[in-house]
This record gives sequence, structure tokens and C-alpha cells, in this order.
Amino acid sequence: MQRTLAAALGAAILAGAACGGEAPQQANVVRTDSAGVRIVMSTGPDTALAWRFDTIGVLTDSLGEPWLFTGVTPQQVITDRAGRTYVLEREPAIRRFGRDGRYERSIGRKGGAPGEMGLPFHLVQQGDSIAVLDVGRSALVRWGPDLDPIADIPLRDGLAGTMRIAFRTGGLWQQVSSWDSTGNTMTLRGDTTGSAVLATVFEPANRNARMLSGCGGRVQLTQPNFFARSIQWDADGPRALVYAGPHYELALYEGNRLLASVRRDLPTRAPTVDDVRRQFPDGLKLQIPGAECTIPLSELTAGPALDGMLPFAFGVTLLADGTMWVQRSLRDEKPGVLDVFGSDGAYVGTVRGYRLPVGLLPNGELLVPIDDEESGGLVIARLRVLR
Repeated sequence: MQRTLAAALGAAILAGAACGGEAPQQANVVRTDSAGVRIVMSTGPDTALAWRFDTIGVLTDSLGEPWLFTGVTPQQVITDRAGRTYVLEREPAIRRFGRDGRYERSIGRKGGAPGEMGLPFHLVQQGDSIAVLDVGRSALVRWGPDLDPIADIPLRDGLAGTMRIAFRTGGLWQQVSSWDSTGNTMTLRGDTTGSAVLATVFEPANRNARMLSGCGGRVQLTQPNFFARSIQWDADGPRALVYAGPHYELALYEGNRLLASVRRDLPTRAPTVDDVRRQFPDGLKLQIPGAECTIPLSELTAGPALDGMLPFAFGVTLLADGTMWVQRSLRDEKPGVLDVFGSDGAYVGTVRGYRLPVGLLPNGELLVPIDDEESGGLVIARLRVLR
């Protein structure tokens, strides 16, 4: 595994160096103001990100061996002021790694008591405490500054329907979903009140969807719209970055107040069968009781629901230094394609071959998941960014 991992990290360094080695073209940036909201439009084609990424190391176990994760998203990782990293795994458990990247301890376990989890979705910070949004227990499961369990917060009243949450001083951001016979309404709020709506996306029910079958006849599911609109967002400190599509437009909020609209002038387009092939080159893999199976690509592309426009963003990250990262590649597509914007909203460049960053340590090291081909898992690399 060490040889495979070294090759993966070496490829990451080379990819970063290659981006830095090309002579970047300067994007044209047009800045305007509309009722106190900054509008930053970057025009022109993709340009190579002129930054270099040097690998410092990876998160490891207590013996210094790379810690392998089954999957990592920005919503599963937080860092603290001491430079420690917390990662939510699906066991479920939270792993804490020290400033040197070595495993220190586990927090939480499966169960229904305080400090125990059922089906955890997201890991968040709440002041000096940490919390997990647990849809299985319909609660925020919390641990205090000493990491001992504290009282859960039930997801009811103003928190009912919460699918994701992030806290800031004096408030929170909350994404809720509401289903009925017509479809699903996704709403991002800058508080728990209905008057603080920042973005809304409605995904209508696909009444013409057909049934997919596969896995030896043991699985049937309704043909999904693989490229349906959704709300992509991330928060850091007092600010949140939001994408609701379909055009290339990011909204930067401070609390409930819209600060800036960050844009690129790339044209929209409808999704195609080729996009399905790019997202599922080996078919749609499913977990069923006692086994894993695959619905073949031929079944997926026979008549997929491809309504609407292809989103530009399949994930966003807002880092503590103010940089904004947009995943333009499809969710499972390799290599990944990321657009990077500076803290002023200007497009800086595009980098290929990386997943979205999941955190930024106080010393400036970037945390990025990297595939380990031998195990099929992921490691979290610590990268030094040279700009």
C-alpha cells in the first residue's frame, strides 16, 4: 500500500507543479455594484491555476501508517484553533487527529443515548463544542469542549426538516427539505425563521420516470434525474457561500446579508447521455442487504431523465482564508475539475485531478482527500500551497 500511496501523492505534487508551470492567462474581471452588493464577473476560458501544492504528509494512525477512509466530504471534516482535525466516519464515530496529523482518539459510537449516533450526516462546530446532525435519531448529537457528551437538541419546531446546518456567532444557517406529491422543495435559511430564506430550489416529481431493474432482479428503483438542481453551500466563520444554479453564479453571504455575487460567463447546456456515462462509467453501484450490486450502464442510458440544465457546481468549499472552491466535475467523475476564486471574488484558475478541499489548518496547510488505488479508500493529504 505504501508504494501505491506514494505514487498517488507524487501524482498530486506533479499535477500541482504542472499547473504552476504553465503561463496562466489573466481572466478579465468586471466589477460592478448593485444596491450595495458587489458583482464580480470573470470572463474568458479556463486557465491553469498557477499555484503549487507540496505534500507535507497524510493523516495517520497512532503508529504513523496512513489512515484509510471510505469516503470524505467537506461536511464530514472540521478543524480547531489548535490545528487538530476531526473526521466523521460512517461507523459511526468521530476521529480526532493532532497537529502532526496522527490519530489521537475517537468520539461517539452507535446508539441512542447522548453522545451516540444512529445515522449521522454532518459534523459541525457550535462555539467550543462539536455536534453531528443525525437524521437517524432526528437530533443534533453534541459534545462539550472537553468532548464529553452533552444534551441532544431534537430536530423539531424550528429545526424540523433540517438536512444540514452550520453555526455562526449569534445565528446559524439551515437547509431544510419538504416533500409532497408534487416534488421536493429545498430551502436554505440564514436562521430558523421562514423570513430568512437565502435560496430555494424545487425539484418536481418525475411522473414519467421508469423503473430500473438489476442486481439479479432483487432491486427496483425509480429512474432518477441524475443532474437535478440542488443547493450547494459551505460556511466558515460569519460567511456562507451558496450555489443554487443553473447559471454560474455564487452568492456570498455574511449572516443573512448578501455581500457579493461571484460569476463566470460560461454557457449553460442540457445534460446528455455522455454525462451519464462519465458519472457512472462502470454502472450504478448499490449497497443491498448482504451484498453490493451494479445496475449496468446500458440500463441507465436507455432512457434517463435528463430534464433541465446541467449544474455548474456539484460542490463548493469556502475556506478560512476567503478562497472559494467550486467542483465543476460530476460527483464521481475522475479526474476532478475545480475552479478557484480569490477572497475578492475574482477567478484565479482551474485545477484538475483534485477533490474539493475539506479544511484549512491554522498554519495554512490544505486538507485534501486523495484516492488510494490499492485499497479503494481515501487518505487525507496535508498540502502546502505556494501561490
